[in-house]
Amino acid sequence: MSNIANTIYQAIVSHTAWKKRLRDIIDTGENKYDVDAEQCKFGKWLKENTDGLLSIYEHYPQVVHLHDQFHKEADKIIRLALYGKLQEANTAVGYGGDFDHISQELVRALIAWHDVVIGKK
Repeated sequence: MSNIANTIYQAIVSHTAWKKRLRDIIDTGENKYDVDAEQCKFGKWLKENTDGLLSIYEHYPQVVHLHDQFHKEADKIIRLALYGKLQEANTAVGYGGDFDHISQELVRALIAWHDVVIGKK
């Protein structure tokens, strides 16, 4: 598997882990994570490889946008949880909300990009 395909695959795995982290933050009321989109490993990789390597892929701009949106929604949920608005945080992280929609769109975009990189599409 190419380096790009492997990184995209790892982003899908990490993305799933973020959903669990949000649940943990809501449950504990504590946040030990940096929610900045450019500070996560995948976000750094996206930013460092903007010229040429990644920008040749049609999925790149969409993934960058959705990745940023994912982190912004996660930040909103964390703020709700840390301010004691647990019901709102649970609703925001639940099925059918903005976070869920963005999360699903991001995974679909990552899978499509991965498939192109490995030559599946």
